[in-house]
Amino acid sequence: MNDLYERISQIGIVPVVKIFEAEDALPLAKALCNGGIDVAEITFRSEHAVSAIQQIHSELPNMLLGAGTVLTIEQAKQAKEAGASFIVTPGLNPAIVKWCLEQEIPILPGVSTASEIEQALSLGLKTLKFFPAESSGGAKKLKDFSGPYQNVQFLPTGGINATNMHDYLQLPNVIAIGGSFMLANDIVQAKDWETIQNLAAKAIKSLLKYQLIHIGINSSSPEDSEKVCKLLCQLFHFTYYKKPKSNFAGVGFEVLHGQGHGKNGHIGIYTPYPERALYQLKKMGVHAIEETITRNKKSHRINFAYLDLEIGGFGVHIINPDVKMEV
Repeated sequence: MNDLYERISQIGIVPVVKIFEAEDALPLAKALCNGGIDVAEITFRSEHAVSAIQQIHSELPNMLLGAGTVLTIEQAKQAKEAGASFIVTPGLNPAIVKWCLEQEIPILPGVSTASEIEQALSLGLKTLKFFPAESSGGAKKLKDFSGPYQNVQFLPTGGINATNMHDYLQLPNVIAIGGSFMLANDIVQAKDWETIQNLAAKAIKSLLKYQLIHIGINSSSPEDSEKVCKLLCQLFHFTYYKKPKSNFAGVGFEVLHGQGHGKNGHIGIYTPYPERALYQLKKMGVHAIEETITRNKKSHRINFAYLDLEIGGFGVHIINPDVKMEV
């Protein structure tokens, strides 16, 4: 189960998918995957839920599939047999929870109160759906829950979109967000799969928030590093910062004391979620160089890693010095 939740966390967004016509299931799933989101919660609010799970599981076996709005044990059974990897319920139904635990299929029941959380804990669950998120107190309430329920993780769903997603994702007790903001009903009903793909890609872009943080320049010695940095500062009124292994001209230029990764230097890219970035980059054949990885001391999540590529003679690393995610 931990591997499943870890993968959900790495993806970061779980689309809640309602299938209007059976023939839509596969092209919709492909559009999401092509946009970078290879997980979906197929809701039982549609009569096509079971067949959709079957089709997608058969044709896209690497896509992670959940069944949502599960209200009965029979629906949970149908979902599992169709190929769902996890079950999501709108509320906490002890009978469904117990059946899923007996069948060893992960379940995320919906909760919104402390009493419901404690009931879930009594059933042996520590990863829950927070629903409906926005109307139940939003990110502030989840932050409040992190005090008394430090070992409980949440997948908030309901009213979450690209504008407020980071209010939730920055919280250490949130593994991912659920939502359908990239799946507007009119676009799905129009079978506009290209737009769905573009919206999924836009959601991933909003999630990762890549920013150029600095350019690193190799030099021949500490003295050469200081010379280059001070010239940049003199010419462009940057502030000079002396560091143990490099010097900085402002915050945008780092000049190393010698040869670093990359023929000419390196490019530093900021993202709030390095592990999610590495998950997406891996799909494009780009990996972290293992020996360069550093981790946040408290959460043990990755906060720095060089990538195994050069661009124009420059190595590339991703960085977030303030990783707060916890799974």
